[in-house]
Order: sequence, then structure tokens, then C-alpha cells
Amino acid sequence: MPTLTNAPFESRATAYSLHNAYWLAQAAQFAYQDKLTIQPAVADLGLKQFEFLSRKDTEGYVAANDHIMIVAFRGTEPAHLRDLLSDTKMHKVQGPLGDVHRGFMGAFELVKGDLINAVQRLRDKSNPQSLWCTGHSLGGALAVVAAAQLLMDGHRVSGLYTFGQPRVGDEAFATECACRLAGQHFRFVNNNDTVTRVPPRVFDYAHAGELRYIDTDGRIQTDISFWDRFLERVKGRVEDLLRPGTDGLKDHAMRRYVEHIENALKSAA
Repeated sequence: MPTLTNAPFESRATAYSLHNAYWLAQAAQFAYQDKLTIQPAVADLGLKQFEFLSRKDTEGYVAANDHIMIVAFRGTEPAHLRDLLSDTKMHKVQGPLGDVHRGFMGAFELVKGDLINAVQRLRDKSNPQSLWCTGHSLGGALAVVAAAQLLMDGHRVSGLYTFGQPRVGDEAFATECACRLAGQHFRFVNNNDTVTRVPPRVFDYAHAGELRYIDTDGRIQTDISFWDRFLERVKGRVEDLLRPGTDGLKDHAMRRYVEHIENALKSAA
């Protein structure tokens, strides 16, 4: 399998990068660990500057070197996410760049000040590093809100890569994000990952970012129609009928996203 050593981060990339997707998927996966595990893991990748973000149930970190700065957020257990996304909690509030889910905004607000301060402390003022945001599940939603906030604060966000991310805000928010992050925001969806389909569109929620859809064969599709995605989901359900667990929940696992991107890198080598 590829390693981060032979898949170097493309710090000045201005378009989609499979190498960067691999790094940021790993960064999102690291976010599920505790501080004492994350810090040496990112240091081994050359990201010696590190600040941990933790307030109540919201956790993440900022890691940097002379060339890049990565902001990553931890996801949450499916049961907690289901509760957060229940029909009674679908209200939106004003966030950066538009209206966003009240629960996501509340979770972000817990670490907003710490995040902004960490970015300011670790940023090289004379030669700013490229800035990248990532996360899985709830962490992906928080990464979107964080990127929007950083843009509002005058920072240039070079890339936003999310994995198994729910819808974050309304159509206006999605449109503004798409405009501000054109060619820089990529949203990975693994086949039947059910989290990516909530909150429902009926509550006026919309996705932003360019879709990277992982089909039942593990291939990353960059231009797949709605009908073909529907057929792939049906195929995934049928193939899963005699296997333990639920297809939508298994497809949501962060390790599966990492595995598929690893395989894509291996195929491209």
C-alpha cells in the first residue's frame, strides 16, 4: 500500500489532489484518537507544530510545518449523530457565510476561539502556510463551518476535504461555499453511507463541494450521474444482504474511506 512518505502532500495544489485526499483522510482518522496519540503521529509526518482543540464533546487539532497547516475535527458515534439530527433539532441559525444546522454551529462555537487563536499562533506571518480543513462525519460538518469561518476572518483556505459528511446548511450557505471554495472543496461519499443524506433536503438543507463518489467496486468516481449513484446504492444493498451489519453504517466507517483512497493511489502508481 502507499505510504505518506511516497505520497507527498502537494502544498500548493489549486485543484483536486489524490495525494492530498490521502493525507487529509489520515488526518481525519487521527482525530478519533486522544491528544497523546495524535501529537506524535502527526509529528512523524513532519507536522511538528501542534495544538489540540477540546471543549465538551467537540474535539480536533491544528498541526503545521513550514509549508502546510491542517485543521482536523473528530466525528462522533452514530447514535449521538442521529440524536443531533433528529427532526426536532433541524433548526438553522446564522453562521459564517449563511444559515447552518443549529447543532453543528453550537458544536463549532465551543472551539471557535481556540481554533482561531491556534491558527494565528502557528501561521507564519511572512510566508503563510497553505491551510487545509478536514473531518469525517460530524467532523466533516465542523470542518465545513470552520473553513467558512476562516474565510470570513480573511484566511485563505487552500483545500477542504470531507468524508461521510452530512449536509451542513441551507442552499444559500452551500452556494456561497461553492463560490468561495471553487475547485478546492471535495466531498467524499462511500456508496451507501447514510450520514451523507441527512439532514433531508425537505428541511432546506443542501450539499456544497465537488462530489467524489466511491462505488461498490471501491473506485472513486468524479463524474457520476444521480441515476448511476442510485443503481450503485441498490447494488451495494443487494450485495450486503447476507453479510452482518448494515451497509449504510459500514460504508460510513472512516477506515473504509482511507482504504479506498489507498487503493486508488496504489492503482495510480
